[in-house]
Amino acid sequence: MKGKSDMWYLWMWMVYLLLLFCDLSYCCGSAEYLINGECCPMCSPGEHVFKHCTEYTNTSCKPCTPKLFMAVPNGLLHCITCTVCDPGLGLKTDRECSPTSDAVCGPLDQHYCIEADKKDCRLAQRHSICRPGTFIRRNGTTLTNTECEECRDKTFSNKSSLPFCKLHTDCQSLGLQEITAGTNTSDSVCGTRNHPHSRVAVLVPLVLGAGLSVAFIAIILFFRKRKKRKQSYSLHVVQSVLTDKRMQNMETEN
Repeated sequence: MKGKSDMWYLWMWMVYLLLLFCDLSYCCGSAEYLINGECCPMCSPGEHVFKHCTEYTNTSCKPCTPKLFMAVPNGLLHCITCTVCDPGLGLKTDRECSPTSDAVCGPLDQHYCIEADKKDCRLAQRHSICRPGTFIRRNGTTLTNTECEECRDKTFSNKSSLPFCKLHTDCQSLGLQEITAGTNTSDSVCGTRNHPHSRVAVLVPLVLGAGLSVAFIAIILFFRKRKKRKQSYSLHVVQSVLTDKRMQNMETEN
């Protein structure tokens, strides 16, 4: 009996403390808020308190204006400012702000999120560019950066962000000679093979052609010079004859 009596007193004490607590704190329902000693009904999501309730009036609510929202039942006098997705932070708006929910930001195209709050991205960074000499091993996503890898032997990439490296041209298989070896950023340069016989075959006609040209020019010059000598001799003979005639005429006159 004593044990039951102790339990009863303990239970009564707990009820007393609960009533005292509720009296001091004005216990309100889950859909109410305490203000000025009154338990006022909360405003719905998408609204804020315009006027608090009184003993005789109910809570007066107003809708949130554009660029403001309220996601939960509340007893607040002002709605919350919507988040702005700043492109300067690498962000774009994935979901517009509404009276009952905030805007949701995501990374811009070719960006990935580096700072997030639950599903909302707060800061994003541009995907890395794979430089020449590398290729894209794994494309970037909204959550991960691009992964680059070096071109392997006998392959190259001469542009940025290529999906794969290309094989160097095999000059030998084309019957050509490699002039410049390929690197990880450039292809091999091929040219025709230089054989000794082919050099002779090219040089002999060139030498013969040059010799014939010189001989032809020499012959032309020789005949021109000879012709000039003949012309000079003929002119000298004519002048001598004329001079002799003049002398004879002068003698007969005397």
